[in-house]
Amino acid sequence: MLSAALGAGVAIWLAAAWIGRARGDLARGPYPAPDDAEREVAALAARHPDVCGRIDLGRSGEGRPLAAFRLRAPGATDAPRRPRLLVTAQIHAIEFVGALVARAVMQRLVEGYGRDADATRLLDAADVVVAPLLNPDGAARVWRAGGRVRLARARMTARDVDPNRNFPFAGGQGGGGWNAASARPGSPYYRGPHPLSEPECAALASLAMRERFCAALHFHSIGTVVYLPEAAGPDAARARHVLATFEGPFQARQRHRRYRPVKLPRPRTLGQLDAFLLDALGAPSVTVEVSRPRADVLAPWFATRLFWWANPPRPARWLENDVEATLFALAELLARSGGRPCAPAHPELASGPPDRAPRPPELAPVTPAVG
Repeated sequence: MLSAALGAGVAIWLAAAWIGRARGDLARGPYPAPDDAEREVAALAARHPDVCGRIDLGRSGEGRPLAAFRLRAPGATDAPRRPRLLVTAQIHAIEFVGALVARAVMQRLVEGYGRDADATRLLDAADVVVAPLLNPDGAARVWRAGGRVRLARARMTARDVDPNRNFPFAGGQGGGGWNAASARPGSPYYRGPHPLSEPECAALASLAMRERFCAALHFHSIGTVVYLPEAAGPDAARARHVLATFEGPFQARQRHRRYRPVKLPRPRTLGQLDAFLLDALGAPSVTVEVSRPRADVLAPWFATRLFWWANPPRPARWLENDVEATLFALAELLARSGGRPCAPAHPELASGPPDRAPRPPELAPVTPAVG
């Protein structure tokens, strides 16, 4: 009798998934298509050209434009050199909610300048560079598939590389965790044939080498945690002081849920953007994992698509939770860093053009196994 009841329950659930499948369509949800999101940001910049300027970074693997936006006070110049902060999102294809938060932070700063004291004070003191979509090819692929993708395809570039494992790194042999960088093609954490093999990563590395950010944060999903890389080198104490922004001060400003800070040991960060910015360029950098699944994702029309596990069907709660806290964190990062990067532990990682970045022996080009 129990097995019959379970079978009937499964049948009802599957029928509800089929009947209500339209409710799970991405186009009916709160997230714009990648092209629409790009137009939305471009329109914001066009409305406020005195505060927001576009930075063309190049092209993706499939030829899509890569862009960042410089937010600064009208009339600000680079002499004396102004501090710079970096905000990025959606380096992994399926993480649309991270991009939603990044665009909201950008909108809050741009439209708040001259009207809101916190936004005005921050942009008077520093440039904030926002790159709201780092993986446009992957985002377009996820959208075309209606959010029904495997884990690997949910993360990758057009060349099937995890872009957050594709940056130059120093030392270590990998390992140390289920999500550590992998040399195996097809792995969701495949680091690519060599560092910066992906044009998206090379473009961002070039931007970071040129701008020399004093600190950075990157929006991902999901998990309600903040990942902090291990600091090393001559300025490790100062880097830890800057990173400590996300060990209580940031969380104290979150309205609904305080994200747990997690310190990652060095073997876990091989090829990740945070570790590259800190080790190569001295920019303390964190990953903010926005949101976590709630009960509504168990509805049949959501549960059958990986997209809705990575992106909350009702993101307004998370925007309330994270946007104001991020504005505070940016100001705190600026104050704690003094507006300048730390001394990098491995400056050799940033030497030469990005496409000629040093290749540790274990990152020699990988030949896939046959059979």
